[in-house]
Amino acid sequence: MPIDQEKLAKLQKLNANKVGGVRRKASKPAGKPTADDSKLQATLQKFNVQTLDNIEEANFFTESGKVLHFNRVGVQSAPQHNVHGFYGIPQEKEITELIPGIIPHLGAENLEVLSKLAAQIQSQQKAGSAAPAEGDDEIPELVEGEDFDAQVE
Repeated sequence: MPIDQEKLAKLQKLNANKVGGVRRKASKPAGKPTADDSKLQATLQKFNVQTLDNIEEANFFTESGKVLHFNRVGVQSAPQHNVHGFYGIPQEKEITELIPGIIPHLGAENLEVLSKLAAQIQSQQKAGSAAPAEGDDEIPELVEGEDFDAQVE
């Protein structure tokens, strides 16, 4: 198929002002919510959540003894549905780092729970440095060429 020279000349004139031919997607700013955040916000609005003000920080205690600490936190709540949303950037910290700042905010019952938790952590640390478990003496040494089941009988 022969190329029409007139059409080729017209296309070259149109494209003479263009530089490059790669299109790139514009990156989204980090501060704006993503699609997941907008879906979450839409779901929360179905529960008729209210934004709670004057909350400076939040701490979530994990089973591993670590604490998720939110320094600047946003809180939305719908107590009638038992729905609470916390958003922000958490920092994973040890409980010992946060105790001086937490104690003034705790009530009497929470102080008891905290003291039990501290005692449990101390006992776990002591148990880690103690002698091996009781059943370790019964395990025979494995010797090449011998059957483990034969030794157990």
